[in-house]
Amino acid sequence: MQQILVTAATGNVGAPLVEALQEKNMNFTATTRNEEKARDKLGSAVDTVFMDYEQPESLGPALKGHNILFLSGASDMPHAEQLLIPMVEKAWKQDIAHIVFIATYPKLAKAVKESGIDYTGIAPNFFMENFAMFQTEDIRVRHQLFLPGGDGKASFVHSRDISEVVAEVLSNPSNFKQKTLPITGPETLDLFEAAKIFTEVLGVNITYKNPPDDIYHKELKNRGRSETYIKRMISLYGMMKKDVVAKISPVVEQILERPPLSLRDYVEEQKAYFKAV
Repeated sequence: MQQILVTAATGNVGAPLVEALQEKNMNFTATTRNEEKARDKLGSAVDTVFMDYEQPESLGPALKGHNILFLSGASDMPHAEQLLIPMVEKAWKQDIAHIVFIATYPKLAKAVKESGIDYTGIAPNFFMENFAMFQTEDIRVRHQLFLPGGDGKASFVHSRDISEVVAEVLSNPSNFKQKTLPITGPETLDLFEAAKIFTEVLGVNITYKNPPDDIYHKELKNRGRSETYIKRMISLYGMMKKDVVAKISPVVEQILERPPLSLRDYVEEQKAYFKAV
């Protein structure tokens, strides 16, 4: 019988994944660093186990009794790649049969593929939730998108689509063995087009400022952001600027038998949040 361990269970993918697994009546345990907060977000019916990537001694006990692992980490976790890799070795030692992982980090992907464990990589495009993570104040207060994305495009993807694909993979892992699945939204958009969608949905004129990297760096430094954060953002949105992420994949529709959610769908869902002051 499958017993799944879900890491990063309160995150952008983890929380809706928990809901999807509950709907499928699947057996799983959610890892957490704070049981009280996890129960507040996920509900008291969810089985949890303590695990903290920064406490390597917690990894083995969390894996005990499970045979399938969903491996992810918080996007803002410092040195995430280095912290996640030891989990692969622990999974191998404890006879995990299949790892489903967010294939964001090259070294992690290499470690998983070389472990000998069956795997499925999930390769999402730009999360729509990044607008809430990185642009809330700009949208609410300054009525702008302030990101160094140039006029490049991305196929923004809703985290719920990612989590529902992951749930399907976890329910039938052998069908997706040794595959990496690109997950995208239904269309490619630049940030001018994204700003237009925010404008139309919120009823407030949202403009895309399209700052050059040096202006972006200076502004975020003035806002008190760390050099590490600024460089990470310039690198991330540099991929968009170069059209590296301007791709559309049929995976969501093939697996879920419905079109992916659009950016407009996401902004409509989060309308009250982005209009809050």
